[in-house]
Amino acid sequence: MSVYGCNTGDYADIPHSPPEIKYNVKSCGASLEKKLLNIDRDTLLLGALIYLLLKDGGDMRLILALGYILL
Repeated sequence: MSVYGCNTGDYADIPHSPPEIKYNVKSCGASLEKKLLNIDRDTLLLGALIYLLLKDGGDMRLILALGYILL
């Protein structure tokens, strides 16, 4: 018997496949839709600025700081 309280030589208790995880897609979509519809002008402006800085190879510290503000 091992320290974990099971016999290490017997693998009959180990499941052969991982358990199936079911997601409620409708609730995930509704939550995402609510978040997307609640974007104000400031958030949209910061997002666009981050996109332009990433596209043009801007300063990474500035991009991370702007992303932190969006959180």
